[in-house]
Amino acid sequence: MEFSGLLAFIRKKMGKKLTVYMIDGTAYGPRFSEIGNWVGKAVYSSRASVNKIMNRSEFDNPGVYCLKGDPIDDAFDEKIYIGEAENIKNRLKQHLSDPKKILRN
Repeated sequence: MEFSGLLAFIRKKMGKKLTVYMIDGTAYGPRFSEIGNWVGKAVYSSRASVNKIMNRSEFDNPGVYCLKGDPIDDAFDEKIYIGEAENIKNRLKQHLSDPKKILRN
C-alpha cells in the first residue's frame, strides 16, 4: 500500500472532533457546533433567540440550523425546524422576515 492509500485508510478509521460552543454560556441556550475541519457550522437556537445571536461571524458560513419553537399550548409540544443553507445568516433573516414561516411567535 502506498503512503497516500495508507493515509486514506487511517482517516476512515479515525473519529471526528465535535466542538459545541454555548453562545450565552448556558447549557440550554443557543449554541453552534463545528465538526473537525468542515467549514460548515451547525446552529441550534430557539426562534426567539435568533435575533440576539445572528450577527456573529460564524453565521456567515454554510451549514445546518435547528430552530426551536416556543411552547404554544399547555402540553408544551415542541416543534423544531431543521434547515440547511449556503449562508446561515441570510437564511435566518429570511425566516424572520416572512410572517408565514413556521415557528412564528
